Amino acid sequence: MLWQGRPAPRCYLFRHWRGQLACVVALTGFSFLLIHALKRDVRPIILILLLVSVFIFLAVGPVRLLLLRCRWENIFYAVTSQRFLILYGRKQQIGSYPLADLQSVKVSPYSDKLADIELIFADSRRIVFECLEEPATCLRVFPEVLIQHQVERDSVV
Repeated sequence: MLWQGRPAPRCYLFRHWRGQLACVVALTGFSFLLIHALKRDVRPIILILLLVSVFIFLAVGPVRLLLLRCRWENIFYAVTSQRFLILYGRKQQIGSYPLADLQSVKVSPYSDKLADIELIFADSRRIVFECLEEPATCLRVFPEVLIQHQVERDSVV
């Protein structure tokens, strides 16, 4: 095993925090509208629309956070001398990709110490190691040519 890791929990859960915050604000607003509409004599279609809106914002905001937290517990990344491995899902499914087919590496930094590393293969497959802490330790296992090529194209953490 050349490298192994998993996503940083806070980064993995809150990487889309602006959208989640907007959903919580909208959920609060639509909940108050729904409560106000229930106290008054309002058309049923308006009640249905408000209720559907509350459920949508609930699903996209807080419920999504809970699902991401459950998913985070089951994600594991590894790099061996021959393959890239991703262990994911409740049934611990394994994704295995040959190192020889790796064509390029794209680094998308979140901050100085956090980044996504996207691996692009010759047959157009793409896998992403999401929210890695200290991505430089993972990048050390890639062939030198790919890393230098990527440094020139994108800024690496």
